[in-house]
Amino acid sequence: MRDRIVITGIGMVTPLGSDPAEVLRRVDAGECAARKPASFAADSYACPVCAAVTDLRAQDYVSEAKTVRLMNRDAQLAVAAARLALRDANLTVGREYLAEDIGLFGATGLAGLPLNDVMPLIRASSATDGRFDTARFGEAGLKAVSPILSFKILGNMPICFVAINEGIKGGNAIFTPWEGQGAQAMECGVRSLRNGQARCALVGGCDVKAHELSFLSLEQQGVFDSWRTTGSGSIPGEGAVFLVLENESDALARGVRAYARWTGMALGTHVQRANRVSTYGELLAQATTGGANFRCLISSANGEVSLEQNEVAALKGMRITSEHTLAPKRYAGDLFAAAAFLQVAMAAQATHQLGGRALANCFGHGSEQAVFILEKP
Repeated sequence: MRDRIVITGIGMVTPLGSDPAEVLRRVDAGECAARKPASFAADSYACPVCAAVTDLRAQDYVSEAKTVRLMNRDAQLAVAAARLALRDANLTVGREYLAEDIGLFGATGLAGLPLNDVMPLIRASSATDGRFDTARFGEAGLKAVSPILSFKILGNMPICFVAINEGIKGGNAIFTPWEGQGAQAMECGVRSLRNGQARCALVGGCDVKAHELSFLSLEQQGVFDSWRTTGSGSIPGEGAVFLVLENESDALARGVRAYARWTGMALGTHVQRANRVSTYGELLAQATTGGANFRCLISSANGEVSLEQNEVAALKGMRITSEHTLAPKRYAGDLFAAAAFLQVAMAAQATHQLGGRALANCFGHGSEQAVFILEKP
């Protein structure tokens, strides 16, 4: 019989904290991390709030302190959450598993930096009428910024820094930029264990959407449309979440706690937002046989009225019910590329505490959607 896969480590840095049990408690209690942005005025945007991490000390999680200056905030969040996950699983690369036997599969958001970091480049590259001038960009713009900026704007660098920091040398892949791509990274981790390409997988994502350029991007992508039409919607957040996946037999041999066991998952694509209900229903049908009752549902509810209505309709259509419903994105903020990992981490923590089975819906912005089912080992 094929070995089953379990989650043995959870590491997170979120606006509601870094302890999974405490974050779950705060989500359940309805404690919301949404605040007015501290670094800029959001008056010109439809969304008035964001959810920021306020207590990150990246130097506490890196092997060499000097590498922190090369990292953007996304990478700092990622290396912190990854190390917390490995610690939680009582796993040191090269001790329990060879570095080559550990896979790393991650998701990152659209590359973005606080406006102050790129203003010298913008000013030096602007013509007298304010337009971007490619000649000025080549002659003066590039000279106006530090060479290490390239380390901070490339989308693959946060996961690269995790690999360097932990010494992971196994198979890897990086996905971007939305929640569904994070779900694909998790699927890669599960698949790598099932086909024997890895003995252990570290999967996770990071994203920072609490600065002005991120707000501008989200506005342009239509993420704030719900705020404009209904007065509520997705709360841009920042954070990182990583999970350690192992074969259950290896976890038992190591004598470590398993939060939850993977029992089902489904990923799919909807071309148009109008197809959400049918897409969600199809994914739920693939992952379950219908008519299922779960001890806990991790809902994708994020304040966007249409998304929440579609999720409810899809669950009702599949006759799926739950004893307990939690909505991490509504309270911890929407972590976008890292959102699916937070959803699944909360499902694993809930399963560990409550028992039974949990359904984690990973529905959000972008065309890729997913659902995951976990159970108590």
